[in-house]
Amino acid sequence: MATLDVPCFRYLGKDLTASLTVEDGTGGEQFVRCPVRQRLFRLTPEERVRQALVWFLREGCNRAAELRKYIRFGVEESSLDVAAFFVGGRLDERFRPRVTVAIAETKRREEELAHYVEQLKTYLLRERCRAGLLFNGRQATWLSLAGEFEQPQWTTESLTDLQAAEERIEQASIHADAYLADARGVFTAAAGGDFHALMKLVSLFGSDLALTFALSIRSKGSLGLVHAFSLRADAANLVTYRARGVYSRHRQRLSSPEFHSLIELRPV
Repeated sequence: MATLDVPCFRYLGKDLTASLTVEDGTGGEQFVRCPVRQRLFRLTPEERVRQALVWFLREGCNRAAELRKYIRFGVEESSLDVAAFFVGGRLDERFRPRVTVAIAETKRREEELAHYVEQLKTYLLRERCRAGLLFNGRQATWLSLAGEFEQPQWTTESLTDLQAAEERIEQASIHADAYLADARGVFTAAAGGDFHALMKLVSLFGSDLALTFALSIRSKGSLGLVHAFSLRADAANLVTYRARGVYSRHRQRLSSPEFHSLIELRPV
């Protein structure tokens, strides 16, 4: 086991070097231990850049300890190289939607980031995330999404220092906290039986297939529990969904008279 120093762009006006823990394998290959996934990975040129950025976000930047209080960094979750997920105080055991604060797409050092802007835009739209970073160890590009996700307005900016990325990730987490505060109020209303509040939550989180809406539903004079996913709200004041553990070619339908309350909203 050894430490490998990898160039990692600039920070606070100075060249930055990331310290990675590596091990030698057979045939002269090197492996790096990912602190997030907790296992060894072959030290490819792209993995070298990815792990340097992970090191910066978790240890190297001045705000690393503060960021860890309300952000969890994931690596290669949902096909995302590096992603920041909100884990702050708005969440509890009953209300735990997955909110992606920022997405970082890493490339090997010789790649030109301009070729991958559209790829990162696709990830941002899919995850309903407004902040993204392209990074190859010698260049950094920040993407911001304003307006509605259906009609996004993009801003692309080249960064000269990773301090700007650190500040923007922290700012994005503040926005996520405010967003979840509003969503938490809507959840409370849905838990009290407000069908329109449920429809609002469906519009915000229903497309996330990793989330389950635990619904109390009226049926034949009694209450039943349904674990719903892939929810959609339509113009006819109906919610359609699929139920976990139930195979059906057709989506289930839920109307306001049938809805009793939302028990919880959380990952599978």
